[in-house]
Amino acid sequence: MVKNIRAIFSVFALAMMALFFMRVYADAWSVINWGMLGVSAAVCLLVFRCFVYIFNYSYALACLINGSLLAITGQTLAGYLLGAVMAAYGARLLWFTWSRTHSDSYAARVENVRREDAKIPTAVKIALWVQCTFLYTFHLFAVYLVSQQGGLSAATLAGAVVILVGLVIEALADAQKQAGKALAPDTYVTNGLYARWRHPNYIGEILVQVGLIIAGVAAAAATWGALAAVTLSPLYIILLMYSECIRADGYMELRYGDQDAFKTYKQNSGSFLPRF
Repeated sequence: MVKNIRAIFSVFALAMMALFFMRVYADAWSVINWGMLGVSAAVCLLVFRCFVYIFNYSYALACLINGSLLAITGQTLAGYLLGAVMAAYGARLLWFTWSRTHSDSYAARVENVRREDAKIPTAVKIALWVQCTFLYTFHLFAVYLVSQQGGLSAATLAGAVVILVGLVIEALADAQKQAGKALAPDTYVTNGLYARWRHPNYIGEILVQVGLIIAGVAAAAATWGALAAVTLSPLYIILLMYSECIRADGYMELRYGDQDAFKTYKQNSGSFLPRF
């Protein structure tokens, strides 16, 4: 999957583009949807500043701004709840991305990214801009459908709880990893959640997507077009995070696999779930 994740992204992006044109043709693309698309297109322009910005800053800004947009325009309790939760998620991620990018422990990677960015053709960046625009537009489509329905359902509450759990885990894991890297930038992190869990940050992200799917599927009411609209983007991000777990495990094995301390750590920790 690690090798095929780019191809998978293209397939998902094409599916979302097709879904967009189908909804426009069927007159099912609202003014709010156009606003979500405009926000996503605008924040994704950061790809032309640096290609990795579209995967962190743009993603965070899309969650923050579109979450706020849906909370305000939906004017329902369900919309307020899920919109506010996703706006808070985006704000937290935006702050973390900025602080990590400007930390001393991340300086070498930032410099490497800048060198790689100079090698990427403009055509590739344009393709990324188009694909991520649709990815981020449909990312909060579950929040849009829920906000249009009004009342707080059990599925909406359940989805919000799962998102909040994921947000807390990811925020705590990011903070602990950054603190660990500040003390020892050239080794793996074993403090806090990482003592028994190698990738809690990725699993936190997966829980956020699962929460969106839980709320969205219930709101879609078994309509295949609506089901596709609420699941495609979160599902791709779940696959991406799963792929990142595998990639990170492979990197750690390659770099530290011959160390006895890492072998012990690996035996005492889980990749996707904590090991006790």
